[in-house]
Amino acid sequence: MYAMMLPVAVFLPAYYAESLGIGMTAAGTVFALGRVFDVVTDPLAGVMMDRLQHIVRRKWWLAIGAVPIALAVANLFFVAEDVSTGQLFFWLLCLYIGWTFMSVALFSWAAETSYDYHERSRVMAGIQAANSLGSVLVLLLPVGVEWFGAAGDVGELRVRTMGGLILLALPVTVFVALRYGPPSLTRHQQGSHTSFWQGVGIAVRSSALRRLLAADFAIGLSLGIGTSTAVFFIEIVLGHPGRAGTIQLASLLVGLALIPAWVAFAKRIEKHRALGIAAIVSGFGGLFALWVPAGNFALYFVGSVVLAMGIGGMQFLPRAIMADVLDHDRLESSQERAGLYYAFLTTTLKVGLGVGIALAFFLADLGGFDPSVARATGEGAQSVRYITGVSSVVLGLACLVAIWRFPLGREAQAALRRSLQS
Repeated sequence: MYAMMLPVAVFLPAYYAESLGIGMTAAGTVFALGRVFDVVTDPLAGVMMDRLQHIVRRKWWLAIGAVPIALAVANLFFVAEDVSTGQLFFWLLCLYIGWTFMSVALFSWAAETSYDYHERSRVMAGIQAANSLGSVLVLLLPVGVEWFGAAGDVGELRVRTMGGLILLALPVTVFVALRYGPPSLTRHQQGSHTSFWQGVGIAVRSSALRRLLAADFAIGLSLGIGTSTAVFFIEIVLGHPGRAGTIQLASLLVGLALIPAWVAFAKRIEKHRALGIAAIVSGFGGLFALWVPAGNFALYFVGSVVLAMGIGGMQFLPRAIMADVLDHDRLESSQERAGLYYAFLTTTLKVGLGVGIALAFFLADLGGFDPSVARATGEGAQSVRYITGVSSVVLGLACLVAIWRFPLGREAQAALRRSLQS
């Protein structure tokens, strides 16, 4: 799953905007519009899974979602030069629908494998480790293309190689998950009867859920802006053409290595506090983009490492925290709505990513940035620098403000579990 989503966020927008000639604003708009549908499809998918949980187990939705994903990857990564914005939008929509089923199923399934406050951090950290490993694996291909590939269109070759790996790995990994995945601790004979609009009402009334969704939206927005401008920032602003994959790979390795440290840190100071600290760290990393001199690859590498240190914690901690929010809902409603709640969380991240891509491309276009012109003359490149740096700092602070006074800590969750067991 994550081997697929990283190139969709980092390489595909730039590839369609520049190599296929769709343009910055048009490409950013199409990638964002596909995410708009997630506002409806994610909660609907969550409600469907909750209602049918006594018929279709969570993990089987992984296989259901893999089908549209495979079709979409084949048509997005192996595309002719005369592709239209309509074709791009259709296949992105298929990709996002498949991703909805797979991601909501994965996280709601994972949330049901443990009732322990700290064990939930370990479970979600394990998924984050798989996230990073999948991303590292798929990034080895563009790095190989950048360093050892033949001269020509590096952008096209690295996109096609990543697409091929995804199509080969998807059926194998889905089979492994279905065959060897852990059992759910939750047993329900009847599914939840929560309607779509009732579920939206739940989000509005729950202070804990509102804070968590706000923090996750800020994270998604920051990731969307940062990842969509990474290729342009590294290759044009800093003047290192064909090295974006190398930087992304190094950042992922750092994030992967620090996952155990974030788990231990969250155990010491509580999960929501650790998430706030991670947001501060990522903001410091974004500051490098504002002043690192062009051509100074080593200094920007240091900034990327600092940014990756924060992102490593920001990606899995909200999923671990959501499992605690679910305990509160179980106590109040006596229903099992993991699908609905993780659909909300999936929506905020995905919409944040999509809006981030659109916003970054729109602001870059407004600032006079054209990739083809900028590669030759550098014109408009500074707008990418400011978009990258300022967004990381501002959105890191926004995440911190949203999550710091989160009401469900270690003691509150323990009290919830005692009430549920009584």
